[in-house]
Amino acid sequence: MVCRLLCAVAVVVGLGGAALAQAPDSLGPVNQQQLDGVKVVLAQQAAWNKGDLDGYVSRLKDAADTVAMLGGPVRGLTNIRSSFHINYPNREAMGTLDYSDVEARALGETFTLTTGKYHLERSRKGGGPVDGTFCEVLEKTPSGWFVIFTETT
Repeated sequence: MVCRLLCAVAVVVGLGGAALAQAPDSLGPVNQQQLDGVKVVLAQQAAWNKGDLDGYVSRLKDAADTVAMLGGPVRGLTNIRSSFHINYPNREAMGTLDYSDVEARALGETFTLTTGKYHLERSRKGGGPVDGTFCEVLEKTPSGWFVIFTETT
């Protein structure tokens, strides 16, 4: 729900009329901010597929107001990291992550919205395969781009 609201805000506020003028099949020009957003998502995927859960979580901003929707809101990097380690206690539970249809939209100069689809391939014992969508809001900091909100459905 929150992701859908953020997506709607991105279209109305962040992208303005230019997004509405593009043909649906057109990707349009991509700027550095959008590329940076996609790079964060791809870095998360690479860390996950190496079995590096802490590397995956390291792309989240270390702040008390960072939120991950993990069956409900989990706030703060320490709590988010703990939740991920509980939900994915070993390599078999993590499986292999594949992102597709990844898009990034600038929300002003310091925020980016990334969305896409994911497929998590796991053995039956590991929890079985899962497909869904994701939404992340990233903030530009002096140290680079970091996720401040993430939700998967």
